[in-house]
Amino acid sequence: MAITDIDPVFNALADQQRRRICRYLDERQSPASSDDLVAHLVSDSATRGQPATSSRRRLEISLHHTHLPLLDDADIVEYRPAADRLEPDRNLSVAATILETAAEETAEAV
Repeated sequence: MAITDIDPVFNALADQQRRRICRYLDERQSPASSDDLVAHLVSDSATRGQPATSSRRRLEISLHHTHLPLLDDADIVEYRPAADRLEPDRNLSVAATILETAAEETAEAV
């Protein structure tokens, strides 16, 4: 299916946390719960040597109120908060391709 408006995808990818969510779901290629996602993001931050998120609860709130709805609006993630379920949506492959291309370009420039 062709994407008709790329702007929401680029807007969603403008934030590092949302890029990490996209990578996680693209690698997983299956539904996840918000607990799975939070655990991954906390672990990923620790692995990368980045400062830990100020608190797990604050991360959960930012995901629920900001990041996941925006990714849902861009059709990257299907977010169903009542079911505590995240699923890859039709534009996840587009987002993953953009992220992969950007990573390749960055690596070549170094």
